[in-house]
Amino acid sequence: MITKQIILRYRAPGHVRFQLPAVVCQMGVGERLVGVLNKIDGVYRVDLYRRRCKLSIRYHEAFCHFEQIARVLHQTVSELERAGKLKPVAVASTSRAMPLMQIRQSTPVQWVREKVRDIKETVAALGILLRQGLKRGPKLFQDPKKLAFEFANDVLVLYLIKVHWHRIVNHWIVHPIKYRYEWAAIFYLTYLLVRSRLPKK
Repeated sequence: MITKQIILRYRAPGHVRFQLPAVVCQMGVGERLVGVLNKIDGVYRVDLYRRRCKLSIRYHEAFCHFEQIARVLHQTVSELERAGKLKPVAVASTSRAMPLMQIRQSTPVQWVREKVRDIKETVAALGILLRQGLKRGPKLFQDPKKLAFEFANDVLVLYLIKVHWHRIVNHWIVHPIKYRYEWAAIFYLTYLLVRSRLPKK
């Protein structure tokens, strides 16, 4: 079975990497595998590196666990194999690969690029919040305690959106009646946030 060739290369809280057979990384098959993994509740990023046959998955441990991801991965690959989708492909010789390309696709470089992307997203979000605060002009320095409280609330809201984004897009919007209590919580929190920003009489 092709699943016996899947090797766990790295495992940490919220992050796991697998070494995949080359036939699983070919065009069409790789996209289907990534699509299935992205549908797992709690998974928020799936990266497939075809040339290196590496699969990187990032997830929130509060919503899913490693065993669930590994089970879905093995089931999907097994189904593709039974359906005859895993056709042998010619593997390019590593000696022909360009040195620069090899460096870019190395594990340390990929890790640094992922961290830089996360930092950029965080900085961009914080920049938006700071610009909103600076638009208030002199009022910014009149009540620094209130400013700090509102800034902390904004950061918390952004964090909650990031954590629950996968569930909102793939579950709550698709089945609003089933997740009516979650929507009720969202509306109530939005009401509290708007109410805290209204000027007091």
